[in-house]
Amino acid sequence: MKRIWSRLLALRHRDALDRDYDDEAAAHLELATDDYIRRGLPPDEARRRARLDFGSADAAKVAHREARGLGWVEALVFDVRLAWRGLRRDWRAAFAAVAMLTLGLTLHTVVFTVTGAMLWRGFPHVPRSHELVFLQEHDRLGRCCLSYADVADWQAQAPSFQGIAPVGGTAMAFRDPTGRSMDLRVTTVGANLFELLGVPPALGRTFTADDGVAGARPVVLLSDRIWRARFGGRPEVVGSVVQADGTPAEIIGVMPPGFEFPLAADDGLWMPIGPAASLPRGLSAGAFTAIARLRDGVTLARARAELEAVNRGLELAHGDVNRGIVPSVVDHAQWTSGADARVIWGSLWAASAVVLLIACANVANLTVLRTFGRWHQFATCLALGAGRTRIVRQLAIDGVLLTMAAAIPVWPLTQWAVQEWAARTASRYQAIDYAITAETVAYLAGAALVTAALASLAPIVRVLRLTPADTLQASARASTNGRGTRRLVTSLVAAQVALTLVLLTAAGVLVRSFVNITSAVTGVQAPESVAVGLLRLPSERYPTPEARLTLLSRVEAALADVGGVAQVAFSNGLPVKFAGASRALEAEGRPGLDAHPTFSVTTTTPGYFALLGVAVITGRDFTASDDGPSRQVAIVNERFAAVQWPGESAVGQRVRAVERDGPGPWRVVVGVVANVMGADALRQQFQPLVYVPLLQQPPPRSAFFLVRTHGPADRLSRLVRTTVHDLDRDIALDYEGTLATTFAFDRDFMDAEHSELGKYAKVAPAFALVALLLAATGLVAVVGHAVAQRTREIGVRVAIGASAGSIRRLVVADALRPVALGLTLGALAASAVTRLFTSQLVGVSPSDPLSMLGATALLLSTALLACRVPIRRALQVDPAVVLRHE
Repeated sequence: MKRIWSRLLALRHRDALDRDYDDEAAAHLELATDDYIRRGLPPDEARRRARLDFGSADAAKVAHREARGLGWVEALVFDVRLAWRGLRRDWRAAFAAVAMLTLGLTLHTVVFTVTGAMLWRGFPHVPRSHELVFLQEHDRLGRCCLSYADVADWQAQAPSFQGIAPVGGTAMAFRDPTGRSMDLRVTTVGANLFELLGVPPALGRTFTADDGVAGARPVVLLSDRIWRARFGGRPEVVGSVVQADGTPAEIIGVMPPGFEFPLAADDGLWMPIGPAASLPRGLSAGAFTAIARLRDGVTLARARAELEAVNRGLELAHGDVNRGIVPSVVDHAQWTSGADARVIWGSLWAASAVVLLIACANVANLTVLRTFGRWHQFATCLALGAGRTRIVRQLAIDGVLLTMAAAIPVWPLTQWAVQEWAARTASRYQAIDYAITAETVAYLAGAALVTAALASLAPIVRVLRLTPADTLQASARASTNGRGTRRLVTSLVAAQVALTLVLLTAAGVLVRSFVNITSAVTGVQAPESVAVGLLRLPSERYPTPEARLTLLSRVEAALADVGGVAQVAFSNGLPVKFAGASRALEAEGRPGLDAHPTFSVTTTTPGYFALLGVAVITGRDFTASDDGPSRQVAIVNERFAAVQWPGESAVGQRVRAVERDGPGPWRVVVGVVANVMGADALRQQFQPLVYVPLLQQPPPRSAFFLVRTHGPADRLSRLVRTTVHDLDRDIALDYEGTLATTFAFDRDFMDAEHSELGKYAKVAPAFALVALLLAATGLVAVVGHAVAQRTREIGVRVAIGASAGSIRRLVVADALRPVALGLTLGALAASAVTRLFTSQLVGVSPSDPLSMLGATALLLSTALLACRVPIRRALQVDPAVVLRHE
């Protein structure tokens, strides 16, 4: 250790030690010279003999350095300095290489961070989130949800789990210690949830087993968000009492900042589920989901098989309600992004890796072309006895310096980009931990090392093929830029084109799928002229249906008096996004609950269809007289009528809801309206819909308002809000905007399989365009260099009468040769890659010919544009100057 330390000190004082050595060597030579002079030799001869005895001064100096220091470090420092001087001398090419590598590394690191968050990291602040799984139950018709009794049986009979906690949700009327009333969405959870998650509170405590027993005093846990927004961030709030639906509940703690579970959409309160909340066995819409943590070594497949075995036992014991119920066990990624989450997010990571590979290929091409002038130098070094290792090391250091310069801005760019991604993709129904951790730093370092190796590989391979004879022949320059080099450069360009075609084709099918959803026919006329919003009514202020209807009548009258408003209506849903409540319906004379799936039932006020521009095909619209229980009525859409009464008139037929506790009253169908999109997240077909009068089924806590204006509705948004708050400032407004904005793609209202399609459809084209730009840049450099290398040939062709058109064809032919090879390989690869996105595609085939042809045409057009500058240079070649130079 002491020896190594002394050698490191010698490196630090290298110049001083060199001066000491020079002084000592000079003194030695002077003494030897004096000795020879005393022997009778002339001074010049004495000095010559002394030098001969001493030997090579430079060799001795090198030996002295190696003896006192670390020779390989000094050699490395020398190579770094040499590489730095070379890059400074050719700064334009170096800057282009650094810019391309920075772009590629930033994209790849950002996608790695996002992909890791989506697939493994899960909820913020939750340790070992990859061990968490989501449990649910479904029947063959797709109906859910999990009953509390089944959760208890799973806890007792499924040893694969460390613990299972039910999670539900409900709206409650809260009154804070100051007396302010507010309706909030509360997440109801098993008392063991926070112990299972392993998340401690920031203040107070979390739930204990005693909080979930019968007769326990109700307690509430606050999120940091609601603690600051509703309670002023005061620590003394812990221990205070609020009223929850009229029952005193103690605030026992506050969770850490940023912790949201299971949804960011909830208002940030948690209450324990007690025995009173235990619903009967069997599926019940709006019941529970369960969160569980797997034991070490347990796989999803094993846990799923275990729950299936438990459910078979429950079916035998409770066959009347548990028959045909199948459990599902999925991890966080599958819960939020569907069964193909790993394939889809993995494909996004692979796409970013492809962009980085294209950048590396571009830099390799630039390096090969930039160092053509050094081939003679390398061959000369080999002829003089230099080892290939030294030359390879020099090229590798070039690549490392470029990559280090590129990696420096990657870190701040990654932090900014991840923050932007988190902000722009924030979801009310998704809590994701996008924290940039030490793993990201390590991954960036590893990616940079691989990038440096790939960027240096092509020039190193070319140098290793050099022989000493190359520099001893007059044709050495031609040999270094001969067929082998051209093949290498052509291969790199072809690889870039192939990878770019894959990205463009994949982006094409994803974008077409996205457009097929967002551009679907909705059945609504001029949605941009309809302002919408959700009124959340304080239930303590409006506890009865009559009170809520009275308030809605006042709001309707106030909005109708606003200038520019043409029509006003209320509903419990909106077209496309909110289809209303799901109900199992029975049509008179048709099979009942066991044979029919649920239908969406929308409650509306009179004038709703006229406001949307939806025609009443037969029968009539609702009227103000449809307001009592004496004659229950309904309206159905064309699709429902065609399914339930094919070839018959739907008007006069009867339908009723079939609930768990028995059927509801019969409703007479008084009208059939044109189809409006609803209850289909993919918007590919009109679903059967049923409408009932809001006057006969008033909303419990909230209602949507729809206001058609004479002009663009977005101009009246602030005026509508002011009008509502003038009536009652405690009314909360949500989902404000126009009907057209609600028709935009929204992951929160898609099925899990397609929920992230909007992100893919926006990111994939960006990746493809970056790849296209990089490929075009590489093609310009390669074709430009080819023109420069063929200057003499072009001059001769022009001298003997070649036309400008023939010169253009010559340059274009050289450019299109690698492009054609890349397009062929890319088409084969794209046809295989796009099949990975089958689950994401709506109305488009994975082998979509339009996407493939469009990507090919775009690449060919880009290649032809890339030839413009080299063609201009070729046409400017003066044959007289070229021949005179030769």
